Amino acid sequence: MNLFPLFADLKGRPCLVVGGGEVARRKVDLLLKAGAQVTVNAPDFAAAITALAAAGRLRLQAGAFDPALVPQHWLVVAATSDGAVNRAVAAAAEAATRFCNVVDGPGDSSFISPSVVDRSPIIVAVSSGGESPVLARLVRQELERLLPARLGELAGWAGRWRTAVRARFPTVDDRRRFWERVLAGPLARHVLAGRTGDADTDMQSALADSGHATAGEAWLVGAGPGDPELLTLKGFQILQQAEVVLHDRLVSPGVLAYARRDAELIEVGKTGGGPSTSQATINELLVSRVRAGQRVCRLKGGDPFVFGRGGEEAAALAAAGLPFQVVPGITAALGCGAYAGIPVTHRGLATAVVLATGELAADSPAPDWPLLARPGSTAVIYMATRKLADVAASLIAAGRPAGTPAAVVAAGTLPSQQVVRATLGTLAAAVAHAGLTPPAVLIVGEVADLAATIGWFTPGTAAGCDNDPAPPSNPTGPGSPP
Repeated sequence: MNLFPLFADLKGRPCLVVGGGEVARRKVDLLLKAGAQVTVNAPDFAAAITALAAAGRLRLQAGAFDPALVPQHWLVVAATSDGAVNRAVAAAAEAATRFCNVVDGPGDSSFISPSVVDRSPIIVAVSSGGESPVLARLVRQELERLLPARLGELAGWAGRWRTAVRARFPTVDDRRRFWERVLAGPLARHVLAGRTGDADTDMQSALADSGHATAGEAWLVGAGPGDPELLTLKGFQILQQAEVVLHDRLVSPGVLAYARRDAELIEVGKTGGGPSTSQATINELLVSRVRAGQRVCRLKGGDPFVFGRGGEEAAALAAAGLPFQVVPGITAALGCGAYAGIPVTHRGLATAVVLATGELAADSPAPDWPLLARPGSTAVIYMATRKLADVAASLIAAGRPAGTPAAVVAAGTLPSQQVVRATLGTLAAAVAHAGLTPPAVLIVGEVADLAATIGWFTPGTAAGCDNDPAPPSNPTGPGSPP
């Protein structure tokens, strides 16, 4: 963070604007809107500034820039068309330890005027740190479109109920939960629609109903295959509400960054062949936290119900009589396939797709290899990297030709993504030569060859999408790397 965001209370405080033109006038308008006492110092003044002075809304100081004015003011803006004068204003402000904004001079400024979305008392400020004011303006315009026009009225309405809510709920946690339920529900929609009377009536009922104040809840949320932008909107919203986040080891830091700042983040990941948190421990932790009244997000890579053991966790919550929701995510088969340019179904090549796992519990039955080997289908096998040669041999033994195109996608959807394509019979050697490591998925089928023509994601790594390292042997066949 290059700049510290700060909302300054300027009501009744003296502020200085140096410059009398149109740019200075825009700065004056913002300062007056914030309640500042404004002085404008310039040799000449635009008509709009003169009119404001005549109306008694600001004071004029005619003449060249006077450094003696700076120490008398809390905040200074240099808005002249003369770079030398602007730099002199900045130097005087620095000497007087006053914050100074130099219009179109971020290098000389000690603060930046952001692009503002005003839904008072809700204020959203957007800044690029002076690097790209146009980009900041475009972001602000997008926020203007997204934020309801009556958002400020909603904030004011909530403020009027704060005392009653504080009296009803003595603890900060209970108050937070209550407000999040209110502001995300029909009461808020009443206010945004101008129906404050209905909102007040419902608020009185909500305060009388204590049933929801301390109720815990769980959400089993799919984090997607890695790229934080592939998290669903609902998943993002839940991360903003959850007090506890139990997350897998492979959930990317970018996704975890969406959690609310005061959330407790607990890693409960599993590592193939390494230290892991047992599923029983995860179930117990999930149940105990929800039973204690906390809102818990169980954040799982990919989709909770696709080799994520989300069904077991849902069953544990159901057995305990606790409320929960399941939020699907983009599973690795689809996300990694898409980013590698491999559609798992394609007309004329694959009319079905079968998902399987290469890591099985000791008491689990072996994969249905004949099903995975069926022609005209795509097999996507999770967690197969460590047993790639054995998996390939099993598929070939079940009838899949050794020359079938195949690919392994490692770190799919991330900047470190790597894709190795070969044939089913030569892929294990190619992957070993490339040094690919989990997490990765194996995709077997004629669709794997499509990566050569529609692979669109090319991260800046040595072995990116379709940048296939040559294996030590010379594979042949339709899926062979060049």
